[in-house]
Amino acid sequence: MRTKACAILIAFWLTCNLFASAQTSQIVISSRWFHPRDSSDPESTLAVIDSIKPGRIDWIYYENDNILEEYRSRGLEFSLAINPQIADSSGFTTKKHRILDYKGETFVAPWMRKWKNKNPYWGCVNNPGFYSLFLERTLFLASKGPYAIMVDDALFNVQLKGRGGCFCQFCTNKFLSLFQLNSTVIDHLTKAVRKNSKDRTSTERSLVKRYEDFQFSSVVTFLSKWKKDVREHNPRMRFLTNNYNGSWNEIYKVFDGGIAELDSSKVTDETLDLLYATADSMGKSQLFSIATTSQKTHSRLVKYNLKHQRSLLLPWDIFIPGEPKRYYMGVSEMKSMVTQ
Repeated sequence: MRTKACAILIAFWLTCNLFASAQTSQIVISSRWFHPRDSSDPESTLAVIDSIKPGRIDWIYYENDNILEEYRSRGLEFSLAINPQIADSSGFTTKKHRILDYKGETFVAPWMRKWKNKNPYWGCVNNPGFYSLFLERTLFLASKGPYAIMVDDALFNVQLKGRGGCFCQFCTNKFLSLFQLNSTVIDHLTKAVRKNSKDRTSTERSLVKRYEDFQFSSVVTFLSKWKKDVREHNPRMRFLTNNYNGSWNEIYKVFDGGIAELDSSKVTDETLDLLYATADSMGKSQLFSIATTSQKTHSRLVKYNLKHQRSLLLPWDIFIPGEPKRYYMGVSEMKSMVTQ
């Protein structure tokens, strides 16, 4: 009996120390929306939190103060998310503040077209009305006490790369004014965008690139101003975004940290060393998740993060392209990875 009791105590001590080791890497979970969503939802955000005991919870969409109080009562820091689909005052993403493609159609991100989304339309960074909506919503979220604001899909207008960008009146007028161009340029631009890229003349390719570069710089300007305006009210606020594969282009550099979906092929020591070193050199924080249901792949990333004392985002509530449901790894499997 004494031998069995000692074995139990030793096992308990090892588990505690392994979790202590993991905590130096700070365990993070994400829960886009609080679970359970309804009586048929098998997932529970609080059950995962109470079992795993993460250091913080990132990338969550605000629903109500009661949920945030649950996080605070558990000593959790949290970041609140915002995206280009901020609704107008009417509660809907109406056309007046949104990205319009070269056909004049309101933009919906390609991966969202089949989603049952009440507000699918993306705001335009050159539209002053959208800026006001975005800033107002951010200040509301900041008033709820997050340590950071997470911008989901921070590329905004750049998502239309290859198709020129946004052709709303604010974008086209700003472009013409900025480069002192005649209004007929927009007709030439629209004609060029309608063609396949390989069929464009060199002049058309140059014009499309010029417009796309303008769209890119507009996003940087929008985000830089927004960050500055938010910090005037909240000087210590941090800003995060999903920088796919750990990219740090000029848009992502506006932010203080990234939470990136990482391609499975990049989960190697050599690649992770490089990606983390890049973030470190710029003073940026970096978390990675992987859009896969492969426990083996997730385990490789967790092992690396524990070994190098990097914060780790556990594979719970992950969007899998082409799949109807998000992926939620079981608590026992997640614990096994952290304590292996």
